[in-house]
Amino acid sequence: MIYQYIGFPFHDIRYCMNQRYVRVLPFLLLAVCLLFTGISLAQCPPNIGFEKGNFDNWECSAGQISSNNGTITLLNSSQINGRHTIIQNNNPAQFDLYGGFPVSCPNGSGYSIQLGNAQVNRQAEQVSYTFTIPPNQNNYSLIYNYAVVFQNPGHQEWEQPKFTANVFDVSGGKYIDCSSFSYAASTNLPGFQQSGVRDSVFFKGWTPVTIKLSGYAGKTIRLEFTTNDCTRGGHFGYAYVDVNENCSSPISGNVQCASDTTQALTAPFGFAGYRWFNSDFSQLLDTSITLRFKPVPPVNSVFAVEVTPYIGQGCIDTVYATIEYSSEVINLKTPNAPIQECISNGVDLTDSLVTAGSTPGLSLSYYTDPLLTNYLATPKQITKSGTYYVKATNTAGCASVKAVVVNISSYPILDLNNPNPAIRPDSVNLYDIITGNTTGIIFTFWKDAQATIPLPDPDAVKKTGTYYIKGTNAGGCSVVLPVTVVVGEPPIVAPNAFSPNGDGVHDVWEVPVLDLYPECSVSIFNRLGQLLYRSTGYTKPWDGKYKGIDQPVGTYYYVIKVSAEMPAVGGSVTIIR
Repeated sequence: MIYQYIGFPFHDIRYCMNQRYVRVLPFLLLAVCLLFTGISLAQCPPNIGFEKGNFDNWECSAGQISSNNGTITLLNSSQINGRHTIIQNNNPAQFDLYGGFPVSCPNGSGYSIQLGNAQVNRQAEQVSYTFTIPPNQNNYSLIYNYAVVFQNPGHQEWEQPKFTANVFDVSGGKYIDCSSFSYAASTNLPGFQQSGVRDSVFFKGWTPVTIKLSGYAGKTIRLEFTTNDCTRGGHFGYAYVDVNENCSSPISGNVQCASDTTQALTAPFGFAGYRWFNSDFSQLLDTSITLRFKPVPPVNSVFAVEVTPYIGQGCIDTVYATIEYSSEVINLKTPNAPIQECISNGVDLTDSLVTAGSTPGLSLSYYTDPLLTNYLATPKQITKSGTYYVKATNTAGCASVKAVVVNISSYPILDLNNPNPAIRPDSVNLYDIITGNTTGIIFTFWKDAQATIPLPDPDAVKKTGTYYIKGTNAGGCSVVLPVTVVVGEPPIVAPNAFSPNGDGVHDVWEVPVLDLYPECSVSIFNRLGQLLYRSTGYTKPWDGKYKGIDQPVGTYYYVIKVSAEMPAVGGSVTIIR
């Protein structure tokens, strides 16, 4: 464990707390201890998280790895696109070809980088950042995130593709072993998966790592991230990197705000084990990454967490947090009801409507678990139902977490039969053509594909045309399908004789179905072509008279035009007395 605090005669807080002076001036002595142990907020170096969208303040290098001994030779250079590539966090998200994870870091930042590429020929790349920790920041930390993609050719370890993350103490002229590690391609690397696209490729999705730099106040530090292909020139290795622009204590959540009834301290990411203790290490409080309190602990309480790294990735260490107080009130609002959306649209949790009414100026991040250990990869487009978590942090360090329930609905499946043709006066009932499982689906009927003009009588469609059936499920997802209706015209069959003799039988010339055509025209002529009868509509059939005079027995001729779209029908009719 590290217990170094520059300029302070005691070795650690436990030593301070055990001195006899504590019994005399407990609060004053504790304040002095905390002042000199450097527990305070720190500002990150400029653009360390690539948030300018460029490599300002970073040094880019490129070169090759030797085929003889695996030595990497790098030359300083400007950014080489394709080898040092800035990636903007866009919507929709872009995904790595082999790993399927988002190429943008899901930590809420606007930019990440890709180091290296899927090309070969013994390429090697590096980016580095040199900065000086402020003299009063003895409890300094950085969190960076990485993702790695390797081909695994099965060479000797020194010949394999590799990703290396180093922290170099420039002031001391040596690497900080507990903050440096390296991955060489293998089939059994911890946390790596085999690609479903190419069997020889293994990948590890975005993973957070905390660099704890306690005891390095005033010293110059250099971050180095390096990738290389295999030494034989036939297999690639590349990585994605981002650095969080938050360089405060490695333990987050130590600020207690006015309205808080609970509090949670979260230890640094990326370690294999955690053990939380009270200030004098007399009680083991928890062994998870998060230590939770309800009610909140007293202000100025000190807690420690012992972090155990994964094998080969650092040293056991201990970090501290002091409960601070802020009078600010943080108000994070999220919808009480689930957010409903269809799968093709997804839900954008970053939309301002999701947190409408919250305290202005909050910094938001998104997670898939209540412990806030797993970043939400695509907060701009959620396509899977579930409970997600929004963390809001204000400038004072106050934090609030709220759950958001998302219900993603699939589209309803509409099964429609083709409607049978009808002949007027019959009609087509569109309800009758709907089959399959209709549970929970609401059907509406429309004259247009945009479903803006309603069809008034879908159960009795009397006109040929294309109509539209819209099915909407409980999740509000809709499908609109066209259906073609054919309603044929009945044949015009006129009687060829009638007997207008006043006996009440066939006294008028009745033509069936003409009542369906209120705009039809009927004309009747004698042998000489003289027009004897004409009507629009046929509400009063011909009675065999012309100007009130009975016409003689004989043959007469008619022309019936039922509509402008249909041809005229002609024939003869005989008057019988």
